[in-house]
Amino acid sequence: MLHRVNSFFNKRKDYGIIFLRLVIAWRLIAGVWPFVVRQKPVTGVISFFDSLHLPLPSVGANVSIYAQFICGILYALGWWMRPAAIIMIINFSVAIIAAHMKDAITDSFAAWAIWAASVLFLFTGAGKLSMERHRGG
Repeated sequence: MLHRVNSFFNKRKDYGIIFLRLVIAWRLIAGVWPFVVRQKPVTGVISFFDSLHLPLPSVGANVSIYAQFICGILYALGWWMRPAAIIMIINFSVAIIAAHMKDAITDSFAAWAIWAASVLFLFTGAGKLSMERHRGG
């Protein structure tokens, strides 16, 4: 019985990857959308980066916002997954080290989850249900 269950899910493991891709993409895009469409001023993010004593807070804030937005789109499409994953691993490593190391896990879980999912995507790629698979990306 266990063999049948394992066989069933092994043949469909790409569904798990696409569901995770879409949830992480949704969180990435939703998290920065107000800044991308100028509903919220980027100055708040710049001030936060400055309070963390990060170098070039204006550049860093804009790079982080647009990296998350673009990589969120790439995750949703399943295109250029490994380069996008590397960018998100770097982005969220900085976020975790600079801002979340002393936070409770309940406050920093989103950053850790996106980082962990990005590590998974680095190793797995986008899976069969993706533009990479169909376009050779």
